[in-house]
Amino acid sequence: MPSLYSILSPLLSFLTVVSILSTAGLYVYPLLLNCSYPNPNAPFRLLTLADPQLEGDTSIYSARYASSPAWIRELRRFRKTLDLWGNDYYLAHIYRTLHTTVPILTSLLPFLPQGLPSPTHVTVLGDLIGSQWISNTEFTSRGNRFWNIVFPTARRLPPRALTESGRIPRTIYPLIQWPDTLINVVGNHDIGYSGDIRPDLVNRFEETYGPVNYEFTIPFPAINVSKSVNSGDGSVSQNITVNPSLRIINLNSLNIDSPARDPDIQMQTYNFMNKVFSEDLNWDGSVGTVLLTHVPLHKPEGVCVDGPMEKYYSEKYGSLLREQNHISKGASDMLLGELFGIRRVGEDKIPAGREMGIILDGHDHEGCDTVHWYSKDNNKNNAGEAKDGEEKIWKSAKWGDKGKKVGPSERWVREVTVRSMMGEFGGNAGLTSAWFDADAMSWRFEYSTCPVGVQHFWWTVHIVDFITMVLAVVLAILSAVGADGRKAKVPKVVVTKANGSSKTIKEKKLQ
Repeated sequence: MPSLYSILSPLLSFLTVVSILSTAGLYVYPLLLNCSYPNPNAPFRLLTLADPQLEGDTSIYSARYASSPAWIRELRRFRKTLDLWGNDYYLAHIYRTLHTTVPILTSLLPFLPQGLPSPTHVTVLGDLIGSQWISNTEFTSRGNRFWNIVFPTARRLPPRALTESGRIPRTIYPLIQWPDTLINVVGNHDIGYSGDIRPDLVNRFEETYGPVNYEFTIPFPAINVSKSVNSGDGSVSQNITVNPSLRIINLNSLNIDSPARDPDIQMQTYNFMNKVFSEDLNWDGSVGTVLLTHVPLHKPEGVCVDGPMEKYYSEKYGSLLREQNHISKGASDMLLGELFGIRRVGEDKIPAGREMGIILDGHDHEGCDTVHWYSKDNNKNNAGEAKDGEEKIWKSAKWGDKGKKVGPSERWVREVTVRSMMGEFGGNAGLTSAWFDADAMSWRFEYSTCPVGVQHFWWTVHIVDFITMVLAVVLAILSAVGADGRKAKVPKVVVTKANGSSKTIKEKKLQ
């Protein structure tokens, strides 16, 4: 009859191979999936994460199971506690791998694909926690998990980095360790929608994660370009110096629309937007804009998984804004026109065919890729008659349809609603590159994704690792006690005769 050792030994060999291969794959998955920043050499590389939604005691002690037997409630609480523990480390694995592990590997081993250098900046696009209605104690607990487990090497924006107008001065910007500083965007699960937001909800978010509204500008080295200018003798080439810069705007889009519960908090967002809109910018293309927010801009039904939707509390509760998938059409057009210059300075001041910036947001967990462009309105009027097509409006379509719908002379902006990094959505991360194209005198923005896979894969790999280690310990113990089935060596006894000769005999084993 085969021994236990002889049965477990080949199993350990098999599990060891599986464990090594699966663990190595899990910890270098971006290399296996050929993940890459669209332009790895770009001076701005943004690691883009969305909607981690850390849960806590409200899911462990769910009232849904209050009537169940005590042993079932305890079993479920244990399972949910273990699930939350694993989820924290699953999210941490995504951040650590893309922020630290793979960039270090690729820098040390030049034969590896070099598409994932260290990011220059990192953002989390809202819904950092799972509910705005939790107690302060639970909010603090989730904040500790966020900083100590999910993002243990990251840091929040220094509290004194901002001016009263919500700007990070150019003298302060280079003093901040940006690759490790999270640009945290506020989400509806963090402070609520416009009809929910209270001062205490905003204050505790800002104390834990950073300001809800701020902006900063990234300066880049000046470059010399050749530009054609008109003169009396025709067009001549002239060398000019261009100072490219990129402005990053972190905007609380949750209380742009009304009715709001607290008009004073809403006015804080309006004041911040007005300061951003009124900035004196050079619209020749040397200044690029990156808008980071949570609620996506308005777009027609069918462009994204989530279509336009707004819900309100009953009249009894003031008809306040309760929920929305997109910000309103009017607010979207206002943001597009003001942030990217057309409404602020006029279309004639913006060069034709210009890519004006990129918008990155969350909220729609499925993700979406969109283009907004400013074009003639050729739709029919209310009487069903075709318009003259002279009035221009903002239009939206799927990013894949850009080539068919956006004309070569039209101004456009890309909006990426980043797919959630939660396990059920594949543990997605976005990789954004931005660089200044001196030939086109314009900033260019590109985006790609890198999913690790559903959380079950992470769990399976580590469970196999655990079983392999336990089995190795068991076999080591069996071998130490002689239960490995190997024949014991029989000692030899030398018997010396009277004449001095010797004879070797085998000692009988004790039965």
